[in-house]
Amino acid sequence: MSDYLTTNTRLLRGAPNEKGWVGLKQGPGEQLLGEAPTSSAKPILSLVHISDLHICDAQSPARIELMDRFADPHHPMSEHVPFVGAYRAQEIMTTQTLESLVRTVNNIKTGTVSSRPIDAVVATGDVTDNAQANELDWYFTLMDGGEIHPDSGDPEVWEGVAQQDPKKYDPSYWNPEGTPDGCQDDFPRSLYGLPTIPGLTSAVRKPFMATGLIHKWFATHGNHDALLQGTVPHDATLDAIAVGDKRLVSLAPDVDLQATFGGWNMVGPARYADPQGGGYRDQTADSRRRFNEASDWAKMHLMCGHDGHGLTEENALHGTKFWRKDIGDVCLISLDTVNAHGGWMGSLDESQFEWLKKVLADSTPKYFILLSHHPLAGMFNDYAPEGADRRIAIDEMTEELLKHDRIILWLAGHDHDNRIKYIGEEGKNGFWQVLTASLIDWPQQGRIVEVLEDRGKVVIATSVFDHQSPIDLDEATSQLENPVSMAGISRLLSANHWQRRKSNEFYVELAAGEAGDRNRYLWL
Repeated sequence: MSDYLTTNTRLLRGAPNEKGWVGLKQGPGEQLLGEAPTSSAKPILSLVHISDLHICDAQSPARIELMDRFADPHHPMSEHVPFVGAYRAQEIMTTQTLESLVRTVNNIKTGTVSSRPIDAVVATGDVTDNAQANELDWYFTLMDGGEIHPDSGDPEVWEGVAQQDPKKYDPSYWNPEGTPDGCQDDFPRSLYGLPTIPGLTSAVRKPFMATGLIHKWFATHGNHDALLQGTVPHDATLDAIAVGDKRLVSLAPDVDLQATFGGWNMVGPARYADPQGGGYRDQTADSRRRFNEASDWAKMHLMCGHDGHGLTEENALHGTKFWRKDIGDVCLISLDTVNAHGGWMGSLDESQFEWLKKVLADSTPKYFILLSHHPLAGMFNDYAPEGADRRIAIDEMTEELLKHDRIILWLAGHDHDNRIKYIGEEGKNGFWQVLTASLIDWPQQGRIVEVLEDRGKVVIATSVFDHQSPIDLDEATSQLENPVSMAGISRLLSANHWQRRKSNEFYVELAAGEAGDRNRYLWL
C-alpha cells in the first residue's frame, strides 16, 4: 500500500508562523486500534467512503460570500456571528481536488485488512456546493471521466470575489494574484499569512481530462445538492440571480443583520440575504448556472450507468432520491435526509420512513448498511410549510432502527469530520455510525470500510486515506498546470482556514477526529 494510507504515514499541521500560517509535514502512521480479526475471517464487503465533495462554481453570483465576512476573527461582529461557511479560500479548486482523490481511489484495489476487491465507492452527499446544473455536470464528469472545463461566465476573465480590477477589489477575500495598484493588501494575506500565487485564478479555469473512477460508485443526496448554499430553496428571484449578470457585494446600510442571520437556519424556514438597497457589480450572465430541479439529481444518476446508482425510473419520475442496492449478503440503504423546504439539518418524511421500514422487513439480506448525508444527531429539521410532511427523525428513527439486529453500520457525512459512534447499547443491540471528513475542509480525506465475519461476529475495519497531492507549497505552486498540484494547494489552504483558528469550537484540527475516529476495528 502507498503512503496515502494513514496507516503508513499521517499528514500533520506544523507550527504556526507569526501570522498563524502552518505548513504540512509527514508523521508516523496510525495502525488500526482494537482487536484485529483472525486470519480465517471472511471478508464480505469492501467500500470506499467519500463525502461532502462540494464541487463549486466559485464565480456564481448566486453565492453569498459576503455573509461569511462577518465571522472573520478581525471583524467587530465576529463574536456574535456563528461560523457561516459560505466562503473558503480553497473553494476555487474543488474540481482539481476531487480529481486528485479519484486518482488516489483508483490506486486502492482492495481493503487494507483483506484482499477483497473494492465493491463500490459511496459518496454520502453534498457532491455539489450550490445546487447548480453546471456543478452537477462537473461532478459527473469527474466521477465518470472525460474532459471538464470548470469555468463559467466570461471565458477570458476570472469573475469570482478575488478581483484585480481596483474598482471591484475587496480586501475581505483572498486574492492569490496579489494586491492591485493603489489598494490595501487583502486580510487573508496581511493578517493570516495566506500566500500569493500568481496565475492561480487562470489555472483553476483551464480544461483538463478527468480520469474517472475505475470502481462502481453510488451517491446519496445532500442539502447542498438541493438548496442554495445548502440552506435556502430556490425561487424565481434566486433563479434570476444565478443565471444573471449582477453580483450582490454589499448589504444595504440599514439592513437588520440579526434578522438576516436569523434567516440562515439549521431548521427551516430559511431565506436569502435581502438584496434590496445593496451594492452590486456587473459580471457575465450564464444560463448553465441554473438551479437543479427536484428530479434532476435522480435523472442524471440514472443516465450514467452503474445499475442506475441504485435509483429507478420511479425515482426520476417522482423526484425521490432514496434507494437500496444489494451487494452479495449486504443491502445498502441510501436515505434522502434533505429537508427541501429549507434549513441545513435533516429529517425524513412519512413516505420515506414507511419505505425504510419495508426494506428493513425484507428477510433476504443478511446485513443492512445505511447511507445518508446527515448523521442521526443532525436529523431534527422538522420544518414543513402547511400541507407538507416532515418528521423529527432522531427519536423515532432510533427506536425503529434498534428493532433490527441486521443493521451493522451507518455511513454519513455533513459534519465535515471523522467521527465514530455506537448507536444503541453496546453488547446488547445497535450498530456503528461512521462519519468521514469532507473534501473541502481539512483534512480532506476518504475512508476504506471493510466488513468481515469472524468467529460468529461481525468486525468492521475502517481506515482513512489522504489524496495523493504535494504537501509542500513551493512544489505545489510550481506546477499549476497539474490538477493534482492544485489539490495540494487546496489542502494547505484548508489547514489554514482563518475562521477556524478563532476558537476551540471551530478549531481546524478537530475535523481530523481522535485516533479512534480514524483507523479502528469495530466489533458487533
